[in-house]
Amino acid sequence: MAKLRSSRWLKLFEDFARDLRISSKESASSAEGGDPLIMWESQRRFLQEVGGGLDRGVHVFNCLKSAQLGVTTISLAIDVFWFALHPNMIGALVTDDEKKRDANRDLLTKYIESFPDGYFGDSFRIVKNNRTAMHFSNGGRLDLLVAGTKKKGLSWAEGVGYAMCHLTEIAKYGDVEGVKSLEERFAQTNPHRLYIFESTADGMNHWRTRWYAGVNDPMQRSFFIGWWSGDTNRIERSDPRFAVYGLYPVSGEEHRNIVDVARLYGHRVTPEQLAWYRWKQSKAGAEQGLLDQNQPWTDQQAFVMTGYSFFQNAVLGQDIKRLTDDLPLFQGYRYEVGDDFFHFAMVKMDPEVDDVDNVELKVWEEPRDGARYVIGFDPAYGRNDHKDHNAILVWRCYADRLVQVAEYVMASDVKHAAWVLFHLAAAYRDCMINVEIQGPGELVMTEFEHLRQLLRTEHFGKTVADRGWEDAAQQARWYLYHRPDSLGAGYLANFNTTSRTKPPLMHGYRGAYSSHELVIRSLGLLREMSLVVVNDGEIGAPESRDEECKDDRVFAAAFAVKAWVDWVRRDMLAQGLTYEVVTQSESTDQAQRLRGRTMSIVERFLASAEERANEEVPPPKWMTETGLV
Repeated sequence: MAKLRSSRWLKLFEDFARDLRISSKESASSAEGGDPLIMWESQRRFLQEVGGGLDRGVHVFNCLKSAQLGVTTISLAIDVFWFALHPNMIGALVTDDEKKRDANRDLLTKYIESFPDGYFGDSFRIVKNNRTAMHFSNGGRLDLLVAGTKKKGLSWAEGVGYAMCHLTEIAKYGDVEGVKSLEERFAQTNPHRLYIFESTADGMNHWRTRWYAGVNDPMQRSFFIGWWSGDTNRIERSDPRFAVYGLYPVSGEEHRNIVDVARLYGHRVTPEQLAWYRWKQSKAGAEQGLLDQNQPWTDQQAFVMTGYSFFQNAVLGQDIKRLTDDLPLFQGYRYEVGDDFFHFAMVKMDPEVDDVDNVELKVWEEPRDGARYVIGFDPAYGRNDHKDHNAILVWRCYADRLVQVAEYVMASDVKHAAWVLFHLAAAYRDCMINVEIQGPGELVMTEFEHLRQLLRTEHFGKTVADRGWEDAAQQARWYLYHRPDSLGAGYLANFNTTSRTKPPLMHGYRGAYSSHELVIRSLGLLREMSLVVVNDGEIGAPESRDEECKDDRVFAAAFAVKAWVDWVRRDMLAQGLTYEVVTQSESTDQAQRLRGRTMSIVERFLASAEERANEEVPPPKWMTETGLV
């Protein structure tokens, strides 16, 4: 059978659905065989997303949904349709527990049996039906798999490959490795392959990672269906509840949500729907977070959990969308680690060829002569064992603003991350470094000072001279911490995050962000900020099954802001070095731009003399005068 385009597919499915009968909890009918499937807006949206994706050659669909929208009902109907249409199809239906497996199996059976005798001829009917699989007369088989809500190994996912798979409520699966194992056996070229993942959010987990990955993958389709698309999610004006919940004015937050739904999803929320949502809010009480999770307005609101967001979600959502729509240009690099620092090399990444996931260092702005910088470093496993990435963020300082100019994030060895720190401190010369001193933080300081001493030894004098490293990192200085409630003169190098120091650190960072003192260029930083919650007084991204649920960038940024506020900002204010004043006085230097022909300053620092000599264009005078070449 030739591959169906979505227009034909939707037409055929609509004809099929008209003859389908279901048992609906919303229906008062007791008709034998069930009621006709009258599709809600939510179900029509689901079909349009799947049909539109199939039309463009997409076969993987990730549906993030609100609760009780009939998405599982319509997707199970698609399962039946798909098997009836494609003989010899081998597929699987995966649920999180046995109770749902049995309920979905019964529903599929009723769907098929609801059609009149002979509707499919002899080509499609159930010939075998048990708790492990359904077999059909056209050679198809639907395996019924249970993933479980706890980690149970890969046994549930072991088996033959599948050309069709429907995973429902995937967020509740306890074993993400099982899902990955199942995916490895998905068909890659079968023109009729179809993979549907659908679930509510259920907090920070592997489903969040999958859904967001699908947003940026042209071979997948991630989409959201909100509570406002459910036909029953409304209170009619004749209902006494409407007088209680539907007549008072729209609040500021409600207005923002209504505007976002119209802008993002093309749906106008009616007063009847708003009254329903307010009624649900009044019943939620202490479970408001659960309501936000099960009945979100937008996909940005869906992935919430116990505790409340530390940063304002509405502002974060706008900034994330801004960067997503217009991502700032950067030059990407990765590092090659040799036996020692002298064999530590950078590899320039080609965005048109190289995988963006392999970019370790992003440089948005090259170092400028006379500029001042702060660098925040959150070492892997510094604050706890869950935060396992080294994050180094470089910011340019002004009297009234910090501008992010570079970022290194990698689950690398802490010693090698210390080499990266030294490299960046040498390139961004006039800088203050603030490192989380817990855990491996002391090793970072030790290795940094070791490199300083190493470059001053006579043994490496020629190598240092050839590379122009004589004064490398000599202007870099450590942040000095002083307890604000102490009258003594004692200072400690860098920062120790404790239950006492974390709140002022993070509130200071939040204040700088909310007052627009930060120019953030990293989409990863903003997304990590969206994960930070306050739960029982603890601030940070929660422990989660989601391997991407990190906050390393956030704390590295907070350390940089702390250094700026405590030691840099005051002097720059006294000199009147505001962002506006400085940017107006600086001429546009083509050597600062990433698209220039000369090797960038950051790249040049680790380049050998031979590499520099082979450059087509000599470095500008100011680079020579500053000792970087």
